[in-house]
Amino acid sequence: MSDDIFRGRWVLITGASSGFGEDFARQLAARGAHLILTARSEAKLRALGEELSAKHGVLHRVLPRDIGASGGAIALADEVLALDVAVDHVVNNAGFGVGGPFVELGAARAAEMLRLNCEALTVLTAKLLPPMRERGRGGFLQVASVAGFQPTPYMSVYGASKAYVVSFTVGLAEELRGTGVRMSALCPGPVATGFQAVAGIEIAPSQRASVLSSEETVRGGIQAYVDNKTVYVPGVVNTLGGLAAKFLPRALVARAAGQMMKNRGRG
Repeated sequence: MSDDIFRGRWVLITGASSGFGEDFARQLAARGAHLILTARSEAKLRALGEELSAKHGVLHRVLPRDIGASGGAIALADEVLALDVAVDHVVNNAGFGVGGPFVELGAARAAEMLRLNCEALTVLTAKLLPPMRERGRGGFLQVASVAGFQPTPYMSVYGASKAYVVSFTVGLAEELRGTGVRMSALCPGPVATGFQAVAGIEIAPSQRASVLSSEETVRGGIQAYVDNKTVYVPGVVNTLGGLAAKFLPRALVARAAGQMMKNRGRG
């Protein structure tokens, strides 16, 4: 049974208080996983953990932490390693994007995005992978994006950060071949979550045919992880878009993406 890799095992979920992170928590608890929930909002995490423990009979731990802050990811990893549990699975979900011209983003905001989207994910993987490797089981579900397959004008830092996540995941998957530890990148297209509000953008009309719900995106990502798929793009339209970005000239893809992104701003 595919549930066997989760049932009775501990899963760390970053960014667990809302959006994809909350859906990961709900779906994995339903499959019998014990949860370690982390995000900045302690109240939301505690309410979610108590609800899921009562509903599914699973255990939970809450570790409020801003892993986008300097040193935040290392501190979280040390807290996780100090718990009296073995973490078998990690969902590196926390991340954000900001829309608009790069010259208006600001150095501090760009650095914060890279710390959360790239550095935190890398640090948690580096700190929590060795025990999994020793046990010969477990893995990481890294949340990337279809934006990682192409240049993304007007979200250039975000797109580049997700390209890092995809490349990092694929590289580690090869390093870990045959060890029993899996590595999977979930690459969603547009999904109606709180992401758009933070980014200051709206889903473009041309993208609405590819919109999936957060719930179905997470469900597909979990199944792809169970099936040991290294890269998973949910939805036919998103998959075709990813293929087009791979085979069309990069300059043409960037031009098309730039025109679309110009029309996504929220005024």
